[in-house]
Parts: sequence; C-alpha cells; structure tokens
Amino acid sequence: MLNRLLQPKNQNRAAYVDSQGRISRTWVDTYAGVVVDVATTLEVPAIWRAVTMISDDVGSLPIHAYRGERRLRPTPRILERPNPFETPMETYSAMAAALLLHGNYIALKGPAGLSGYPDYLVPVDPAKVSIIAKDGRKYFRIDERTYNDEQVFHIKGFSLPGEIAGVGIVAAQRQGIGAAIAVMEYAARYFDGGAMPSYAIKSENPDLTQEEAELLKQKWMEHYGGRSRIPAVLNASTDIKELTANANDAQLVEARNQSILDAANIVGVPGAAVGAPNTSRTYTNTELQALEYIKTSLRPLTTRIEQAMSDLIPRGQTARFSFDAMLRADTLTRYQAHKIALESGFLTVDEVRQIENREPLDDDSDDVAGVDDMEDDIEDDEQLPGDPTAEVGPAFDMEDINA
Repeated sequence: MLNRLLQPKNQNRAAYVDSQGRISRTWVDTYAGVVVDVATTLEVPAIWRAVTMISDDVGSLPIHAYRGERRLRPTPRILERPNPFETPMETYSAMAAALLLHGNYIALKGPAGLSGYPDYLVPVDPAKVSIIAKDGRKYFRIDERTYNDEQVFHIKGFSLPGEIAGVGIVAAQRQGIGAAIAVMEYAARYFDGGAMPSYAIKSENPDLTQEEAELLKQKWMEHYGGRSRIPAVLNASTDIKELTANANDAQLVEARNQSILDAANIVGVPGAAVGAPNTSRTYTNTELQALEYIKTSLRPLTTRIEQAMSDLIPRGQTARFSFDAMLRADTLTRYQAHKIALESGFLTVDEVRQIENREPLDDDSDDVAGVDDMEDDIEDDEQLPGDPTAEVGPAFDMEDINA
C-alpha cells in the first residue's frame, strides 16, 4: 500500500499540473469560448482590483521573527529582504499574487549563510516549473535542470490531500473567469457597435442571389458605413430597417454586475471592495471592517507564507506578519481606550506613548521648560549655531575635497 502511494506520479488536479508536470497552461476549453490564462484573467477589472489589493496589502505588512511571544532583534535578513534585487514589498506582494493566480510560489534557495540557512531567494515563474513526486520527495524541473526539494523554496496554495502542487484561481475558476472575460469583451464591442448589426437590408426581389446580396452589403458599407452622413438612395424593392437595442434589453448591465460579484467571490474579497452593486458594509467602524478583511482575505495567505518562511530561520523561531497598522482604530477610540488603561493602572503614560509612536516623557521633570529657562540657556552660550549675527563659513573645506 505504502509503496503504491510513493510511486512516481504527476499531479493533474483540474488539469492544473498536466501530464508533463507543468503547473500552468493556456485554457481554451471554456464554455464562453475565450482563452483563460494569467494575462486575460488580469484584464478583468474586478479581478485585477481584487488580486492587486490583496497582494499589495500582504506586501505592505512588516514581518518579524519571534521566539515564543518575544520579538527578536534584529530581524533575520532572509525575512527583512528575501530577494536582494527586490524590495520586501515587491517580494511578498509577488508571493501573494502567485498563490492567488497559480496556487504556488517557487524560488531557488541561495547559499547557506553563517546561520546555516539560505541568505536569499531567487523567484521563479511558476508557469515554467514542472513538479514531480518520486520516492517520497518532490523534484522541480526548471530551465532543463532538476532540483530537489532541499534546493527549492515552495509555498503550496490550496490543495487536496496527496497533491504536490496547489491550485490557483486561473485553473480552478476558469469557467467563471471565462464568463467574466466574455461579458467584458461583449460590452466593449457593444459600445463600438460590433455586438449586433445596426441595420438590416431587406430586398423584395425574389430572384436575389447570394452574390447580389453580398454586393449590396458591400456597397452599403462603402458609402454609408462608419461616420458617413450621406443619404442613402435605394430602389423600390430594397428597404433599410434600423436595429436598435439598449443595454438593459440585452441584459448587459445585469451580466456585468454579476461578473463583478463573481470576481469578488473568486478572489475572496468583499463585494463592496471591488464595486459590486447591491453590497454594503455593515461594519460599525473601520477596525471591525479591517478585522473581517484580515480574517477572510489576508490571513489564509499570510499564514502559508509565515509557516514557509519559518523554515528558513533557525529552529525555535517563527516568522510572523504584524497587522497592527491595519487594525489601528481611529484617534478618538484609541484615546478612550488609553484613558481606561491609565485609570485601571495596567498601562503607564510611557507605554501609551510608545503605542502612539511618541518619545517617552522625561522622568526628571514634570513640566515643559519655560521661556525663562530657555533665555538662561541662551545667555550661557556665546554664539548659537542659528544666530544670524554669526559668521557663516563653508560647510566643507575645498582643499580637503581636492586632496
């Protein structure tokens, strides 16, 4: 039984990893008849907004190392800047985007540093990677070279038991994405006049041949197509009928509204965040709103990244994102909470000031220095740096510069 489970195999869930082990491919088998890949998926405005919102929010979160509940300083280099050629914002944002779209984030590990762990990561396009399970291990085929699981950093997104690769929205939701792409394309053609013909040419000639019909259509388009305002001259047996339709009759408005809501559900954000109609925020304040967004949209992704990054730092340490900035309440609410904390005695003034990113008070003085004290200090100094009567000299010596 165990030997059969460990036999070499390629995963093919929802055809996301194909028979060759490729993680990504171009989809053409959609009911809407459109191609669904990463590029066309991001062309849908609501999906673009949802994906960039989540990924950039993840990228903007600070990440630190902890031993238990104690934060370690300084932050390990691999957490502070995983890729030396990118800012942390760029790296962690790309991690989240890859997990959403592809279901996998893959990078090559750099050489081990003094701690025995890699000092940096080199990201790889998941669409160019083949993943194969063999003898209980994972192997990665990248640019005609094979790497084992000790050489590759792999964050797996949502998957079912036994699968070696995650599945992203491009593969799992290709039919829903295809419908959104089709609605977007139809809307674009509708406003360009290409969704349906503007006129119908009706001929009462019973002997009209196909060639004559094509010629009549061609002549009409040559003379009266586009923006031409030249009046049409027809014979007695030919009639022109204008075909009119509005967006509501074509159910275009409803279809577009539904596609926006579908996009929010596909990516996993509140409908109101991407402008879905008939959705409203029922939260009483911004703090509860942010908390719900963190729980439903960010936390699943950040937990996967935290646990994977924890494997790149010494044992006993864990990587953890900080959501404090996102959960920061409004000024009045914070000050009311500080007042309760001070009156209850479980926070000091300096601790409250630290929460508000302010310098601690001077313990040696209970009040602020007055004007008289400042005048005494001025009298003790012969000349202050800011005194306008002081002789101004050069900021640096040119001889030293030229030396």
